[in-house]
Amino acid sequence: MKKALLPVMALSLLFAVTSVMAAPATKTQFTTKASFVPGNISIGEVWITKDGIRHVKGATSFTFVTGDISGTMWLVSSETIDLNTGEGTNHGEFVLTVNSGTFEGSFQGEFSPQSPGQLAISGTFVGQGSGIYDRQMIMASSKGRLILPGPGPPVVEIVLEGTILSPNGQ
Repeated sequence: MKKALLPVMALSLLFAVTSVMAAPATKTQFTTKASFVPGNISIGEVWITKDGIRHVKGATSFTFVTGDISGTMWLVSSETIDLNTGEGTNHGEFVLTVNSGTFEGSFQGEFSPQSPGQLAISGTFVGQGSGIYDRQMIMASSKGRLILPGPGPPVVEIVLEGTILSPNGQ
């Protein structure tokens, strides 16, 4: 009897573990917005070359985010913009804090001329969760604009649209 019961128990355990491991990831869609002065905590290193290329390295910015995800976001970024054409790139790291958890990761983007005094921004954000978001991942596309100085400092207005992935349907 014991010999017959052992294989049955082993198979039952295998099916139970397999079903837990095979649970699909949960995908939660979100949209969130932010508006901030780039480098509002630290402007980092800034220089302009003779041919009109503006470089920023290590600018630190802080902003509130609102929408489906509400909280705060820190960004440390570097960018290169051709002041003659308005084209350029940026990249960096972010920490998005929501409730009792965070998402930390990286972003990259591109600038392109939009209208006088404005550059369009588009890019991607990818990060890993911690705290209540442990083992979760955030992925988003970003679209927005950089409003260049007139009487005041430049302002970034951005919308993130994406997905939070929770493994095993958690």
